[in-house]
Amino acid sequence: MGSAAGGPEVMTSASYKIAKLDVIRVTLYVADEVQFQTEARVSQNGTISLPYLGSIEVVGLRLDEVRERLYEPYNRDYYVEPHIDVSILAYSERFVTVIGKVNSQGPVPFPTEEEMYLLEAIARAGGWSNDRLADMRNVTITRTNEDGERKSIQVDARNITARDHPLQDGDLVNVPERMW
Repeated sequence: MGSAAGGPEVMTSASYKIAKLDVIRVTLYVADEVQFQTEARVSQNGTISLPYLGSIEVVGLRLDEVRERLYEPYNRDYYVEPHIDVSILAYSERFVTVIGKVNSQGPVPFPTEEEMYLLEAIARAGGWSNDRLADMRNVTITRTNEDGERKSIQVDARNITARDHPLQDGDLVNVPERMW
């Protein structure tokens, strides 16, 4: 998945947006000479601290957008035409939680830079604990948005495909017991 801080960069797609608790490296060069290199974990409020600039918000930005955000103040106030390299050293851990009638309740690692769908999360939780007891018609996905508001949707998992119902980090999947 990722590497420890100080390790090699991880492969990152151009569309990846930085998340809280990712570890990133910022290296600034002038005329191919390193002026500084900083490794930092993105804080819970979405910022990193950089030399001369202090706290800079980076969460939700692609790597190229971070480079653009840093270039102007460094070029204007500190360095002449700097080259700035931004890379991911380690991704934050992401999970969905699956409870109820599955073989292994609890957190299920959420793949970095990939989608996870409802049936995949249930499969990673060991599958239905007992097809006769699991109520596949009334599976619930509960999501809490950034404002703390919870939203639940009910899914009939008998009639979906592997690519239905993409999940997000922090979702709760509940597979209830069937009532006779």
